[in-house]
Formats: sequence, structure tokens, C-alpha cells
Amino acid sequence: MNRDRILGAAFALVAVGFILGAEALPSGLGRLPGAGFFPFWIGAAMLALAAPLLFRKGEPAAATPVGGWAQAGMVAGLTLLYLLLWGSGLFAVRTVLFLAILLKLLGESWRASVGVSATLTAVVVAAFQYGLRVNLE
Repeated sequence: MNRDRILGAAFALVAVGFILGAEALPSGLGRLPGAGFFPFWIGAAMLALAAPLLFRKGEPAAATPVGGWAQAGMVAGLTLLYLLLWGSGLFAVRTVLFLAILLKLLGESWRASVGVSATLTAVVVAAFQYGLRVNLE
């Protein structure tokens, strides 16, 4: 068994755990989603993303290292800084900056990084604050 299949199996097991755990949570009231709504769909997405790793034919292409330890340290430090600033206000601005810098560290252009981060943040804010009426601050 190659590494991709092992990784796919591990993700599939975690996904099944999410789905089974979500089924044990209470259902929603009326049209409102229950406590298991997001865990169920996170598990379903993980399972869908694990399937190609599990059922790939042939050997995977040779992996090329993206960054190394320095890049991993910068990503971890940036994530830690983002989490330390949680609750300080300005969720949308903080999240756009975090995602843009993260994508730039991973090799994207500034233009693509800012565009993707602004779009993702707008979708999250719209879904949670306006759709589900959950305050993100």
C-alpha cells in the first residue's frame, strides 16, 4: 500500500467518525440546522476528498517539496498570530490579511492571494453573520 492510500484511509476514517458523531447530535428545530449539521458536511467533504487517494490507479507522481521547514515555521507562526488575535475585533480584515499572506507564503501571486482571501472571507461572513445570524467577533 502506498502513502497516498494510507493517507486516504486515515482521512476516510476521520470522515466516518465525523459523520457518525454528527448523527448522534440533536437535529435542528424547523428549518434551523442542528448541532450535527456542520460536522456531518465536513465529514462528507473529507470522505469525498479521500476517495481519489484511496482508489487511485498506479503509483503517485513524485512529490516535489514546496517549501521546507522555514516555510512551515512561517505558516505555523502566522496561524498562531491569527489565533492570538481572535476576539480583538475586525474579523473580516484580520481574516483577509491572514489568508492573503498565507497564500503568498505558499507561492501564489499577491493579486490571486488578495482576490481569493477577500472572496472566501466575504462568503464566510455572509453565511455566518447574515445567514445563520452567528456573530464572528
